[in-house]
Amino acid sequence: MPFDQFLDAESLGKERQEAVRRSLQPIALDELSKVVKENLSEFEGDPWQENFRRMMEEHPRGAFYQAVTKEGAIILYCADEDAGVWVLPESGMGPLQDSAKRYVRAAAGLSVSEEKSNRGASRSPSAKQNPTTTKS
Repeated sequence: MPFDQFLDAESLGKERQEAVRRSLQPIALDELSKVVKENLSEFEGDPWQENFRRMMEEHPRGAFYQAVTKEGAIILYCADEDAGVWVLPESGMGPLQDSAKRYVRAAAGLSVSEEKSNRGASRSPSAKQNPTTTKS
């Protein structure tokens, strides 16, 4: 691939924001369970995978969303905790950064209270653990 086809970080960020805006949709818990089983099961024991499964268990009637980027990364978001994960199947996964959560909230037409933000942050896996996991 020629180097002139690479995008700068700002352009790439805007492209991903647009992909989230276009593809974001609510997802029912039963469908979300299938997506998680198909795409996160290879990351068994990963703290972010375990945290997202915990959110699903604790919020069975919660508001969950899914989006997909051009690169094929799957974005999964729990509005009840203002938290989520990204997963690139067979490659890696990690937590949604604050900027990504803002894009998801905006695309879904959501706002989040300070209380929810703090509650979600306190439930994240330890900062000492690796924030992203890549499959070797």
